[in-house]
Order: sequence, then C-alpha cells, then structure tokens
Amino acid sequence: MVGSRAAEATASVLGPGGPGSGRAGTGRLKSSARPDLRPATGEASLPDTKKVLFVAYYFPPAGGSGVQRVLKFVRYLPEFGWQPVVLTARNADYPTLDPTLSAEVPPGVQVVRSPIVEPYALYRRLTGREAVQHLDVAVLSRPEGEKQKLAERFSEWVRRTFFIPDARVGWTPFGVAAGLRILADPQVRVVVSSAPPYTTHVIGLGLHELSGKPWVADFRDSWVDWVSAPRRRGLPRRLDVALEGLVVRKATRVVTVTRGVAEDLLSRHPEARDARWRLIPNGFDAADFADVVPRPRDGRLTLIYTGSLYGARRPTTLLKALREVAARNPEVLSELKLVFVGRIAEALREELLSSSLSGIVEIHEYVPHRESLAYLLAADVALLFIDDTPTNRGIVTGKLFEYLGARRPVLAFAPPDGDAASLIRDLDAGWVVRPGDVAAATRALEEIYNRWKRGALRPLATERVQPFERRELTRQLAALLDEVVGGR
Repeated sequence: MVGSRAAEATASVLGPGGPGSGRAGTGRLKSSARPDLRPATGEASLPDTKKVLFVAYYFPPAGGSGVQRVLKFVRYLPEFGWQPVVLTARNADYPTLDPTLSAEVPPGVQVVRSPIVEPYALYRRLTGREAVQHLDVAVLSRPEGEKQKLAERFSEWVRRTFFIPDARVGWTPFGVAAGLRILADPQVRVVVSSAPPYTTHVIGLGLHELSGKPWVADFRDSWVDWVSAPRRRGLPRRLDVALEGLVVRKATRVVTVTRGVAEDLLSRHPEARDARWRLIPNGFDAADFADVVPRPRDGRLTLIYTGSLYGARRPTTLLKALREVAARNPEVLSELKLVFVGRIAEALREELLSSSLSGIVEIHEYVPHRESLAYLLAADVALLFIDDTPTNRGIVTGKLFEYLGARRPVLAFAPPDGDAASLIRDLDAGWVVRPGDVAAATRALEEIYNRWKRGALRPLATERVQPFERRELTRQLAALLDEVVGGR
C-alpha cells in the first residue's frame, strides 16, 4: 500500500482546487479540457431564511445506499443557514425499507410526498413474482447468458422502450405540480434534484423552466448506458441521450460525485463543458457510528461485504483466489470468515452456499443501516466489487466511504485505473485487484492473512478519511447554493 497525505487524497478525487483552495473559475472550457470540478469554498452566509427544495425519490422510509446522500445534506444544511424542503414520492415501490432512518430527518423539515405511478406491480404480475416482493436492480439486472422467462424478457423490453428515462417517469407530472406549489414560497430560492432515478432531473428541469429559479442537478451516477441502466438502442436511446443533454445544458450547476461521472456525461455532450460543473463526493457520517456496538467476534479473520450483489457485480475472483490460498495453506479456511450483508441475487446466493467454500460463508438479508454498521465494525477487511468496464471507471460507491468511515482497510476488486482505485491508493486504505486477476487476488489475500496473524492488520488512521465527513461535504454544498442564488 502506498502512503499519502489526506489532503492529497482529497485533491485526487476532487481535482485541482480541493477544499479551501480558493481556486477561481475558468469560464467556458475548450472541448479538450477537463470539466471545472471545483468544490465551492466560501463560508455559507446566514440571512433570515433561505430554503432549498430537494427532489429525491429515495428518502426515508426507503433504505439502502441511495438514501444517504440527500438525507445527510438535509440533516446538516441547517447548520450552514439553509432550510431544506424535500419533495419525494408517496407510497413508492422501494426495493428496501429502513424506517429507522426517519429519525435522522431534523424536526421541522417539510417533507412533501406526491403521487407516483410505478410499473412494478404489473411487472410482478407478468413474471409471477409475489406482490410482497419489491424490485430493484438485483432483479432487473443479471449477468450475460443467464436465462430469463419470456415474461421477464418482454417486461424488460417494455422498460427499455417506453419508460424513458426510467421506471419512475410516472412521477413527473405529479412531482412538477407539487414542486411548483412549494416554489410559490419566495423563501425557497433554489432546486436540487438528485439522481438516479433520472426522473428526478426531469422534474428539476420542469421546475427550473416553469419557475425561473436556479437548479442544481446532482449526479450520484452517470445516466445513459451506465452500469444498471437499460441498454437502449435506436429511437429510445436517442430520446434518452437528448433528455440527458437537456439536463446538463440547462442546469444552473451540475454536481457529480466523481470526475469519471462528469467525463462520461460530457463525452456525449461536449457542448456542455464549461464552468458550471462541480464535484462533491460521497462521504460518511461519523455520527452514524456513535454508540454502534460491533457484532460479537469469533476470533476468525473476517472479510465483509455490505450492500447488493447483482448482475456482473460478483465475487468470482475473490472465491477463486480463496480456493487457491486454501490449496497452498489448508488451515486458512478454519481461520477465515466471509460475510455478506444485504440483497444478493438468488443465483449468486445458491452459488455461494453450494460451493466448496460454503463452510466459511455467512449471508444476512438486508438489515437496518445501524445494524449493518455493527457487522462492519466487527470485520477486519471490507470488500468492494466494481466490474472492470469503461463505464465503471468513474464509480466511487457510497459504500466505499462508509468503509472508510468505519476505518476498515479495503480489498477492492475494481478497475486499477478507476476513481475508486485511485482513492484507495491515495489514502493508503487497502488493496486493489483487477477483476479476473486471480494471481493478484491470491497475493493480496495472503498478505492480509499474514498481517492478521502478526497482529499488524489495523484500522485506518482517522486523519486520512476526515475530509470526506458528511458535515464538511454539506458545507461545500451550502457554499455552492449561496453562489447560485447570489448569481455568481
């Protein structure tokens, strides 16, 4: 692992002009230049009342990683002079629920829930899934070659062809109508939409055009052709690209969580490359770990993955390397445990539990957020899986920052030239292995095991990860909002 100062690590993710740099704007950039991903740096001002409208599909009682970014902004923005108002969907078909997260919404925050028409009840009827089964990308994404029922293939064709930009498009008219009522309050000065789902940006665009108020489009992932997005062709894809282009051209500011996300968007819309682009990465909330009691330990070296596993996101290289390590040193399997906490595709679950490694595998269904942290704090090494494809090089998952917040070293199976790998190396936070490189994975596992045996496998230093604390990232957003409403 390569050491580095925390400030350098932040700069590697945020680009030139990291927190506190005071770098000035560069105006419109040439098409060959990199987007100006400057974090806002000024201190947020404190006038009488400044309100910001968040358009977010994922909001408590929804669970999962998609909730955390907006929830933490809402939690900490009042400290910087901004009062949030949240527009979300009523009775949404969330893949996971975590009612405990509702306690993190500050008292007095207005949450408006507007109607939504979603297709998943029909999808369940067509495919024979039970009514109680919520759907997510673990259901709608699968590895190449995995067989599907005729009804599933038909349903996914309908999704790709007619639900543009995504299956939440039925929220658009209701969201715009509810948002305009909220924006009638003159104290609501700016709109922030957070995607995916990308319908939130369609609503944000409508509110911006109809109200004239500034709008910040926040991208947690890119859009067209991105990882779990439907692979559209022909007219549906052209419509999707056109809608994406409208958003990145019309938004007052475009915020992305990584430079790679920005570059992917700009690869399709080079005309939008200018000084409006900013980067505010994902992060972790130190308060989430307060009073969390780690799960009991059993003395074994524990590797953990928290979150969903689906489609091409599979631990195949890890499992092959573990078998290789065990062949060289059979006692390893008696001293090692592999823990998965979250939603796992059924085929992968069966593969894990029927393999020769089934004796060291534990699988726990989705649990509330704090409970997942208890599992994480009881582990020695956290696992990250990012498939090695061009579109994935810009991915730095929220999960990675949660691992850093837990101060757990990371074993990442990810593109070595991607943003996640760069962050791990710059923070000296673990090991990066290219997916498919079993030899490198075997070496990494042997190093981890040997360090653990010597008592040298230690938590990360707090100062390395501090720049990614949610309160600091919210300060950057507040400064950006001040910049936007000030006309700068």
